[in-house]
Amino acid sequence: MSQPPRGMVQLVDRLNAGAAWLARWSVLLMLAIGIWNVIGRYLGSAIGVNLSSNGLIEAQWYLFDLIFLLGLGWTLQKDGHVRVDVLQSRWSERRRQRQELRGIFLLLLPFAFGVMAIAIDPALKSWSIGELSPDPGGLPRAWVKSLIPLGFLLLGLQGIAEALRLIRAPRKDKTEPPTAEETHNRGPAL
Repeated sequence: MSQPPRGMVQLVDRLNAGAAWLARWSVLLMLAIGIWNVIGRYLGSAIGVNLSSNGLIEAQWYLFDLIFLLGLGWTLQKDGHVRVDVLQSRWSERRRQRQELRGIFLLLLPFAFGVMAIAIDPALKSWSIGELSPDPGGLPRAWVKSLIPLGFLLLGLQGIAEALRLIRAPRKDKTEPPTAEETHNRGPAL
């Protein structure tokens, strides 16, 4: 079997790491806006001036969307997605790798690229009509709707990269039990 393109895997990893970097900074910005909204609500009512707005409240929501959607691929890269499998702890490394590949090809990729495909049209329509929030002083909706297909594209690409890693991973004897390090890195089976 030929080796998969290592450069493509590294490119996807870097792309998702960059998205995660943006998401991390968005957490700080979201928290700052949230703190201002709370302070502004109480301080503003005490002094009789509106110090918050629908735009600031929506900015918090939009930043949360950005954090969640741009963090999907990076979370997969760091093996942070939840897996509940009581049998996996008893399986050999080879069997776990095969099961992981099945999950990627049969569940993850169809779901990620399916959501992406469904979300593209509403995002494009939102851009074409210049969709705005229905709330007074709200924000444009097009860019946040564009995060949905982008986030699931990044998740799908990371799924492909993980599959290539698994295909390239060295094969172990199926009777060999997992090492202590492998068991520790995988975390507890729930």
